[in-house]
Amino acid sequence: MFAQQIDEVKIFMQRLLTDSAFDSFLFVEGSLQMGFSYEFDGHLNRDFFTEEELAKLPQEEIYLPYGQVRPVLFALIRGKKTPLSFRLTLQLENAQAKSLLASVPAAPSVKGLLLNIRYDGQKVLLTGGVNYGSFSLDKTPEQIWDQWLENFMQSIM
Repeated sequence: MFAQQIDEVKIFMQRLLTDSAFDSFLFVEGSLQMGFSYEFDGHLNRDFFTEEELAKLPQEEIYLPYGQVRPVLFALIRGKKTPLSFRLTLQLENAQAKSLLASVPAAPSVKGLLLNIRYDGQKVLLTGGVNYGSFSLDKTPEQIWDQWLENFMQSIM
């Protein structure tokens, strides 16, 4: 299982909130604790968007692309005081996940490749996970996802 504590919190937060480094992910859910708490549900509300805006979104996805959520999170978090804590759950876009797991027999049972981000006011902890739609003894998707996350983190930090 992929788990990594981030030592360079400021650099990581810059990548997370101002760069496009995480834009290959979808925003599943999150919470933010500041003066009061925010709870976020990343499900795409298609009725909110115009036809032109919907045409730009991946049609097979049920969550908003993180790139669209990032400016909102940045606006909430930026300021003189850092948040007390936050947690975000991101999922690799389906097309990229399918490509990554193309040669894996258990791939059809995988519903999502997840990245959990937790900030406790001082440190950031990342954990990876695989969301299965059905039970599988094959742990290959987890191994591939863990390796991909390690490579991804090395490339952005």
